[in-house]
Amino acid sequence: MYNLIRSELFKLRKDRSFRVLLLISAILSLVYPLLYYFDHKSSGEPQFTGAEFLLKFMASNGYVIKFGVAALAGFFIASEYATGVMKTIASSGNDRGRLFTAKLIGFSVGAMAVSLVFPIVSTTEVSLLSGFGHLPEGVDAFFIPRVLGLTLLYTAGYAAIGALFTAVFTESGKTIGFSMIFFLMIDTILGGLGEYIPFFTTVYDYSIFKLMNDIGKPSIDSGDLPALLLVPLLTIVAAGLLGILVFRRKEIK
Repeated sequence: MYNLIRSELFKLRKDRSFRVLLLISAILSLVYPLLYYFDHKSSGEPQFTGAEFLLKFMASNGYVIKFGVAALAGFFIASEYATGVMKTIASSGNDRGRLFTAKLIGFSVGAMAVSLVFPIVSTTEVSLLSGFGHLPEGVDAFFIPRVLGLTLLYTAGYAAIGALFTAVFTESGKTIGFSMIFFLMIDTILGGLGEYIPFFTTVYDYSIFKLMNDIGKPSIDSGDLPALLLVPLLTIVAAGLLGILVFRRKEIK
């Protein structure tokens, strides 16, 4: 298992799509704060400090995570079906459950790396331009490590769902297209269904899709923290097991 994970991490480091995705994320993370910087400068408004920018725009990172997971799932995993690499790996004699788990770990590491680009690069840039400043009163001292830690955890949850989609569709285009539509529309779909069937409201309230919006909250009640931690962990386990089940039964051509 260790060698399988090492192989996936090696492929991740060499993967061109992963590098391009990191580069695009970094460029957007540099451009995004500059738009606000020059807009505020021209209008004479006070500039955001690094701390203020992180607090105000952390929610924007959700779109980076969704796009990053969808794109990386298609190019890093699903593309191996088209090139024949997946067939070779599946026929190597290794258990398919172990193979899928190793791929999920490598894929999750890549997605988590992408998820940190925006908060780190943009906050660093704003801090260089306007100073980091201070966290507002009422924001606990563990805000930054908590935000970054939860970002990694929820990205891993999204990655588990993305990996499941690769096992279902096996084609890059279908995987990317369906993943993007699913991640962008699932909030609206569950919210709409919840208006007619209350059960779906409960499902949505305790899903990573809803709870990811709480990552950037200035403070989190101790009663809300267990759900914030358990929901992504359960999502990883459930989506991972489903992915293994589908991958084991999949006929790989």
